[in-house]
Amino acid sequence: MASINVTYSDITASYDLPDEIGVEVIIGTSEDCSIDMPEVQGLAAEHCCITLFEDGYAISDLGSGAGTFANGKPVENEYMVAGVVYQVGQATITFVPDEAPAANAAAPAANAAAPAAPAAAPKKKKIVKKKKKVGSPTAKRPISRPTSPDRTTATLNYNKKMEQINTFYVVAVLIGAFYAGLALYSWQTTGNPLPIFMQ
Repeated sequence: MASINVTYSDITASYDLPDEIGVEVIIGTSEDCSIDMPEVQGLAAEHCCITLFEDGYAISDLGSGAGTFANGKPVENEYMVAGVVYQVGQATITFVPDEAPAANAAAPAANAAAPAAPAAAPKKKKIVKKKKKVGSPTAKRPISRPTSPDRTTATLNYNKKMEQINTFYVVAVLIGAFYAGLALYSWQTTGNPLPIFMQ
């Protein structure tokens, strides 16, 4: 089974690619991606996808803005080749093809000597996206997922509002206690519960 090795920071993870034609493996920071890496800088929510066509696996940029590169050159839609380093954000991807069948190894020497025609880039087809989790990676160390920025911002905003409300109630209670003390003092000294300055 073909696979990819993804490297970023000091992490290298290996993922098996699906062997069904048309299934897309989406790579990005979104949790909906097949391979989600929220901690990788420069990676879009849905950065690129790897799709199996009849002629092999192809990598396509999904309008990431930052781009997808093969050996430093930008690519939009290209068949993946072993030995090429693909760059997406601060992560690199290398393609590990499936082992060639024994029948191919025993092919006549004449066929082996014939130059292979370069594969044309796959035509962009309308494929219904099937986002498929490709399993947990085999990593050198576990990847800890940071808290979602949206959730953190919402929590901070809520805490600020609660602090403002609590401050308001504390100030209101203090002012009420102050006026109650004035009224009690005025009632004891003058017999009138209104504070002296309001009489």
